[in-house]
Amino acid sequence: MRLVGLNEISGVATPQVVLDAVRQALVAHAEGRTVVPAPMVLDFPRHAGDCHVKAGYVEGAPYFAVKIASTFASVNNGLMLAVDATNGTPVAVLADEGKLTAWRTAAAGALITDAMTPADVDEVAVLGTGEQAVLQVLWLRELRALRRVQVWGRRPEAVDRLADEFRAAGLEVGPARDAACVIATTAAREPLPAELFRAAVHVTGIGTDMPGKGELPVEVFAGAVVTTDDHGQCLDHGDFGNAVRAAVVADDVDLAVGAVLRDGVDRNRRSVADLTGIGAADAAVAGAVVARLG
Repeated sequence: MRLVGLNEISGVATPQVVLDAVRQALVAHAEGRTVVPAPMVLDFPRHAGDCHVKAGYVEGAPYFAVKIASTFASVNNGLMLAVDATNGTPVAVLADEGKLTAWRTAAAGALITDAMTPADVDEVAVLGTGEQAVLQVLWLRELRALRRVQVWGRRPEAVDRLADEFRAAGLEVGPARDAACVIATTAAREPLPAELFRAAVHVTGIGTDMPGKGELPVEVFAGAVVTTDDHGQCLDHGDFGNAVRAAVVADDVDLAVGAVLRDGVDRNRRSVADLTGIGAADAAVAGAVVARLG
């Protein structure tokens, strides 16, 4: 069985490769052409850590995958195991240090944010200052022209660091206040300030990925077009589920992210996308990497 390190993975897992794989997986999931068991989550509060174990398969693909992704004290790690889907033989361990999970999350967020945000919007607000705050913006720029980023975080030094990183990437930067598109990337267990969302035509939330988290104020869902990457997961432990339990929306109002990517949607209606991360996307990305490694 092949062991592949991050340097080798990075050489083939280009943004376009990952975007294509994730798009195909999300569309397949919306069409019922995936196998995605419930995720397993381990929580380590004493060490500021959690670990997610996910698995998935896209019908017709040569491989399925089992993924471990952990975050301890804001440091990500992990690996993916690619397995032959015809005979169950392990093919490769992708020792990606958590990067494939980060990239597939960035790809899913960028795809649905672009699909649901008005085409003329070239400014976004990003909430949070970790790795996903950077990736969500830079991968969205793979799909549409961005001019300016509004930045919000609880730690001023982290906000300054993030602002410098965006400026180095050629973007204008300012404080979060009135963006038409808001991307939330935090691990918050309490809703973020409601005023950050008041001008938003579209909101993408990617931080609420396990029970107990909840970054989006439930009122942002009221009257909005809602999309979820997996209905059951988002209802169980996503921000969508928080809004349902608060009686803000019904539990059957959501559209599948993959269906929106396939068919489109009215971008001028106010919308919210709730992403909890699906194992089929991990499998698709792992398969794409293995295929390109040869």
